Amino acid sequence: MNRWIVATRYVVLGLFLVTSAGIAGYDWWFVWPAQKCDRAGAWWDPKDHQCLDPVPIWRMTGREPSTLRPAAAKPVAVAAKP
Repeated sequence: MNRWIVATRYVVLGLFLVTSAGIAGYDWWFVWPAQKCDRAGAWWDPKDHQCLDPVPIWRMTGREPSTLRPAAAKPVAVAAKP
């Protein structure tokens, strides 16, 4: 009977160590790089496991933000009171 208790204790200890190593590996491979990327202000791509810099839309269109003018406001139509 004592032999079963000792064997069970080793099995539980082994499962605990394997699970702990798996959780630490998951954090090291997936969680910590994503957190580091977020702190840097970049975007994390979980599919490709990459930290990417956001690209402003004006770089793609070629229109600098300083050349943009706000559109003229259109007058609001006054609703007729019944």
